[in-house]
Amino acid sequence: MTKSKWLLLVVTFSLLMALTHFGNGNYIRGDPKLDFDSPFYVKLLLWLKGEYPEPPGQPFRMRVLNPFLASYLSALIGVNNAFGALNTAFWIITCLVYFFALSKYLGSNELAAISCILFSGSIPVLVYGAAISTDMIGWLALAVAVYYVQKPIRFQNIILMGVCMYIFMFGREVSILAIAYIFIYRLIKGEKISKIFLESMILGAFSILAVLTLYMIIPNPGYTAYFYSSFLNAGNVEKISKAVKQLAATYHIGWIPLIAYSLSKTKKNTLFNTSVIVGGTFVFIDHFIGTISSRFVFLTYPGLLPAILLGTKKLLGNFASKKFQKILFYSFVSAYVLVGFILTLENNLAFPTVSDEAVAKLFPEGYNELFNDRF
Repeated sequence: MTKSKWLLLVVTFSLLMALTHFGNGNYIRGDPKLDFDSPFYVKLLLWLKGEYPEPPGQPFRMRVLNPFLASYLSALIGVNNAFGALNTAFWIITCLVYFFALSKYLGSNELAAISCILFSGSIPVLVYGAAISTDMIGWLALAVAVYYVQKPIRFQNIILMGVCMYIFMFGREVSILAIAYIFIYRLIKGEKISKIFLESMILGAFSILAVLTLYMIIPNPGYTAYFYSSFLNAGNVEKISKAVKQLAATYHIGWIPLIAYSLSKTKKNTLFNTSVIVGGTFVFIDHFIGTISSRFVFLTYPGLLPAILLGTKKLLGNFASKKFQKILFYSFVSAYVLVGFILTLENNLAFPTVSDEAVAKLFPEGYNELFNDRF
């Protein structure tokens, strides 16, 4: 297949997944059953429009990009569809950037495209990608980092990436991990340390500038987590058990080839090592300062999704017939996507809607009376 055909496949598949996991309106069951964060983003949207007295609590109030854009779009298509449409656009853009980054990195349009398909078929993306959420911006930041890091360290490149970081920080604070990806990747590649530090400082300055800007437009936008209580509960068996389940659910059957790739004597590629170091460290720390979720574990995706494919090819390498290997390879990819789709079917199958009635159900009992005219 040509590069354009692979791209068309990626966009078509990703759009299909987004439109079947779109927003929070679930008319099949009439119950959104989605992440508890969603009401806070709707409150922020209403506050930005001057229709609610105060913004939501921290850290939601600092994730202003999606609610801000949705506040204008919602007047035309409704709150649910506004968030869904924006995140669908970010979803497609993420896949496009990721495809071009991996195509160059792996030297294979096929592996790049299939990695993007695994991205769009992964449980965290199906649950949070096109819902009333802000996670997709964080994943987009990492895709941009993977694309950028293959560019030489030049002033114009750094400034352009800095502008991207400034924008991403308005959307999701974990976007800061993009700088860590760039730093560790270049360090492993053995690039000049003085240049790496200078690059990171400039990108960090743009990120700090974004936070300072937020302080000027949003009351107390700082990130406040339950650090102390989370730290005290870090050794709790129930919390550890939930963390393990979230880890397992993130890549489910993909862990089999991932482990095979990790244990193989093959020299691991730089992107894989970077993802393990940056994403793995973040997940470990998050267990002590917050709660491990599949959406945060998925911050390892840039290097781990291609590793799933490389591990699958390695496991199938003992089969004599190349044709049979290919059949099994695509059977595994199909199974990965199917497992993700089935596991999100119960609570997350949703489509564009003509009403925001389901959005009202996200609010605590009695709260939606304030918005009867709207919903």
